[in-house]
Amino acid sequence: MAMRPRVVLGCALFWTLGLATEQARAADAGRFDGKWDVTLVCPGSPDGALLFTFAFSANVENGRLHGENGVAGQPGWMVLDGPIQPDGAAALDARGLTGSAPYNVNQTGRGVAYHHAVTAHFETTRGAGYWVTTRTCDFTFTRR
Repeated sequence: MAMRPRVVLGCALFWTLGLATEQARAADAGRFDGKWDVTLVCPGSPDGALLFTFAFSANVENGRLHGENGVAGQPGWMVLDGPIQPDGAAALDARGLTGSAPYNVNQTGRGVAYHHAVTAHFETTRGAGYWVTTRTCDFTFTRR
């Protein structure tokens, strides 16, 4: 019977440490929460696609980024989503509809759906990322 209080104390200590670890993870997940300015720059490409820039706002809530450029469902629209890990690493998802053909690789027509993986890294007040297709396009993130 003398062992039982130790077992209970050990279980309580283990549970308390686990709860503290979960709380620390939750706080870390929200480390990047807030409003961010996002700039996407796609340079001209060898096939003749013209340079373009998108500038839009994004919100990070509970460690998850969401931002949109343009009007949903209309040509030139893009949505950027995905989790940011507590260490700042992010695997984001960019999808949308192409804008005017001269700005698109291979002069793809207006309103064609696309989807690109974005690799990014965030720090306290800034971040950077990119997608790679026929041309590499760069993202910058600035916390407001």
